Amino acid sequence: MAIDYFINGVWKDTQERITHVSLCKNNSSTFSGGVKKSESEVIRLIKAGNLAHTLIWLYPDWKIGAKVEVVSNNGREYLRTVANTTAIDNLDNCMDMKGFYSL
Repeated sequence: MAIDYFINGVWKDTQERITHVSLCKNNSSTFSGGVKKSESEVIRLIKAGNLAHTLIWLYPDWKIGAKVEVVSNNGREYLRTVANTTAIDNLDNCMDMKGFYSL
């Protein structure tokens, strides 16, 4: 199955929960520029059948990371990388976008 989107950055609230992500459309030849999307928007995309993976900057190039899935806990849905992937591939290791763009 082809990857539809990449997540290469995250914004977090004061309790370190992801609120927004930098979402890149996979156009098969290059990574398009990231667009700031709310966590709920990305959850809807994934639930609609789109496949998303993390995209990690490992100088001098990007590395395709882990699959991103939607999980539920106590009635709240959130994004998570699949269990048992390497620590470097997970959402917490994506760039902290707060330093680049403010909410």
